[in-house]
Amino acid sequence: MIRYIPSKTRIKVEFAKNITLSDILMLFLGLAVAAVILFSNLFGGYKWWWLMGWAAIVISLFIPIEDGLRVYSSLILLIKFAAYRKKYIKGATGRKNRKYRPMQEIMPFVGIELGKYINFQTYYGMVVEIQPIALELMQVEAQDRCINTLANALRRLNQYQTVSIIKTRKPMRFDIFLQSDDKKFELLNQLYEKGQYSEWEMNSRSEIFRERVAALQNAIKAEPILQDHFYILICGTDKQGLEDTANGIVSDLGSGQTNIVSNVLGGEELVSFLKSNYDEIFDEKEVKNMPQSSYMNWIYPNKIEFGVSRMLLNKSEYKQMSIVDYPVTVGNAWAANIFSLQGTRVCMKMTPVDKDKGERAIDKVIMEREIKLERTYTESKRLEQQQDLDSLRILLQELKANNEQLYDVNIHFTVLAEQRKELKTILKQNGFKASEMFGRQVDAFVSSNVSSLEKLKNLSRNMPTTTIAASFPFVASYMQDPNGFFLGYSRSGYPVFADFFARDRRAGRINSNMMIIGKSGSGKSYATKTMLTNLAADRTKMFILDPESEYEIMTKNLGGKIIDVGSNTSGIINPFHIMMSLEDLDAVNQESDEFNIDDVVQASSNKTFFTYLQFLEQFFRVILEGINSDAFEMLNTLIVELYNNKGINQNTDLIKLKAEDYPIFDDLYALICDKLKKEKDAYYRQNLQMLQTYIQKFATGGRNSDLWNGPTSITTDENLITFNFQTLFAAKNNRLANAQMILIFKYLTNEIINNKKFNERYKAEYGIDIKRQVVLAVDEAHMFIDPDFPVALNFMAEMAKRIRKYQGMQIVITQNIKDFLGSIEIQRRSAAIINASQYSLIFQLAPNDMSDLLKLYSSAGGINQQEQDGIVTAPTGRCFLITGPTSRQFVDIQALPNVKYLMGEG
Repeated sequence: MIRYIPSKTRIKVEFAKNITLSDILMLFLGLAVAAVILFSNLFGGYKWWWLMGWAAIVISLFIPIEDGLRVYSSLILLIKFAAYRKKYIKGATGRKNRKYRPMQEIMPFVGIELGKYINFQTYYGMVVEIQPIALELMQVEAQDRCINTLANALRRLNQYQTVSIIKTRKPMRFDIFLQSDDKKFELLNQLYEKGQYSEWEMNSRSEIFRERVAALQNAIKAEPILQDHFYILICGTDKQGLEDTANGIVSDLGSGQTNIVSNVLGGEELVSFLKSNYDEIFDEKEVKNMPQSSYMNWIYPNKIEFGVSRMLLNKSEYKQMSIVDYPVTVGNAWAANIFSLQGTRVCMKMTPVDKDKGERAIDKVIMEREIKLERTYTESKRLEQQQDLDSLRILLQELKANNEQLYDVNIHFTVLAEQRKELKTILKQNGFKASEMFGRQVDAFVSSNVSSLEKLKNLSRNMPTTTIAASFPFVASYMQDPNGFFLGYSRSGYPVFADFFARDRRAGRINSNMMIIGKSGSGKSYATKTMLTNLAADRTKMFILDPESEYEIMTKNLGGKIIDVGSNTSGIINPFHIMMSLEDLDAVNQESDEFNIDDVVQASSNKTFFTYLQFLEQFFRVILEGINSDAFEMLNTLIVELYNNKGINQNTDLIKLKAEDYPIFDDLYALICDKLKKEKDAYYRQNLQMLQTYIQKFATGGRNSDLWNGPTSITTDENLITFNFQTLFAAKNNRLANAQMILIFKYLTNEIINNKKFNERYKAEYGIDIKRQVVLAVDEAHMFIDPDFPVALNFMAEMAKRIRKYQGMQIVITQNIKDFLGSIEIQRRSAAIINASQYSLIFQLAPNDMSDLLKLYSSAGGINQQEQDGIVTAPTGRCFLITGPTSRQFVDIQALPNVKYLMGEG
């Protein structure tokens, strides 16, 4: 969206083209001195030489230099600069430091009150930190929503408060991730001591932690990685008003669909913010046990020395620069590029303007511009003047019609000397012009400082709230969850730490489900294994559905178990073994996340019996191809009788039953044969004979008896279970494959329920909230999708909606998007999976797959052109990671060496 930055409302009176009042005064002074030379007898016969020399000097004084200044203006600035105190040092007292003044004299704040107010002696300040988002990777509509949200937040300010948007840089803290890994390992070790992990499982996971800890310790010792941090500083005299404004800004930013994460700084965070304005490399941990009386001494820089065109801050040379001219039209996030330069601190300072005074000033400038336009005959100049007039009229219209607040805006930079040229280049590319503040370094430092003071009001530009909000400088894309593990690097070079089980409703992170999409060879399997191997170390029980034996090595290396679902070598699942469903539990606990699993299971036993009968009807409909409806209805009746013969009905306490208590196919076959012997009616005998023929295949001696005939004997005590579907799919029997999938999915549902049972019982027994996680990964998910029997798709859609309640995560991996876009029903289920997935990792796709991707994500925020281009051209291993509505980034996936070995890639 196009925004306007109006031209200056503070303009110098010109008597002729580029001739101002100060020029006239200086000219009169020069003429006066010339008259003295001409009429004085002091110069004898050389007066004409003196006069010519003076004329040369006067002419040279009018030569224009930087920022529209003339030479005489620079001389005046030098004289003023000579009068300033230019050297300050921390702790300067007495005669020893007569060259230096105490640092307190140049610092505007004197302390912190009540842990949250910055004390400026005559007023106070509060600070809100804004978490940056990848605005450039969002659709234009989403960008506008973020900007409007920021505008609404800024409207919280009253006319007595000033505001600054400040960007500083701080070292990335690897110790936070180190502490997190220590806690994770401690919990894992507790589970091992309680017998929940075998020695093999524990040793493999311990190696993962040792490698992660070693990498973090090396990162702590290495040169610091500096990251941008963004803040809003609000200043005013009323403490309560400041707090209301700060809290209101946080509330507004987190509202609606934008979920811009922010928080009011206090305590150590506020101290760290102040420190970061004067030093990029420091240890935030130093302030942890520091007495409040030492805060200011720690915050203040050691030494500041000002020169005419540079500043020494501690031991580094900086330049203070300020923007003196702006482009007339700008787009969304127009300040993002100028805030993003490394080695630069930026302060955008805004002072409210009285609305009536502002309107009068704009009216005056418009009239002057109109007169000037009439006197301008050059077409290029007329276009320039007309553009200025249009921008001012738009500003006036916004003030009148949209109830906008008007601000005087200044943007100041504190830039490392070696970065000066790069900053000027970026500013020029974006239509801005900056001054190097010759002779005004002190004023620029005071203006860019943490305060409401502004010494360079002549450089300010009037802007309404919407234009300021459109500056939206809080743009960056990196994921660094405090409890996360190393996943790779962002395109900006920052390490990415991901905690896929993080819950933060302000950031829109409400579940852990994930979609992984990419063409063959794009790196999606490598990424999936990297995540699963790291998650295995984080007290996670994992189930992988593997159609191509991709995870065999990883499973063995982590002490897991491989179950071949195409045979009975690893055990079987009895179709008649009644297992709970998440739908039944949800119906009883009324969708609450907080419930006692045993109570709910007990309460849902009655409902479960009838629900399971419906499940068996679906199962038999798959395996009994061609059976007539009458025989099928008879089967349903016989199954109820079969359960009753075992003493199982709707009143049975299912929790107390063992695997051997349930009927098997032999029992069903025997019941059919017994009925057939006694039945006299020809019609019923015909149906029974048909059932006998069908069921015999699954009873003892039948060709499919090895799959399901017997009590459930599959065990999944290990913490990594891979269900290998390769042999089942290789048999090319879709009906058997679909039926086995139905049973595996039902079994997995029961295991996910058991995870909540485990956590509750562990807490009750040991008093520890262990929060063991459960992960279900469906690799090459397109291979499980059968348009005629969409049982797998239905399962994934239902699981995506409910697994979060069981400390669970579902990962769906595919390379064939088209299989998710079949019939209307398949599209509906696919959309349900996408919409219920908090995370999406999209690897390289062919251009002709992009339309399918856009269709698949049309109801989940969409994917804009820039994102599409990045996906199509992504190198192997780079993914487009969608974390939430305002969090999108490209990540290059990397695994540590031992992780690579464990997952079979080393």
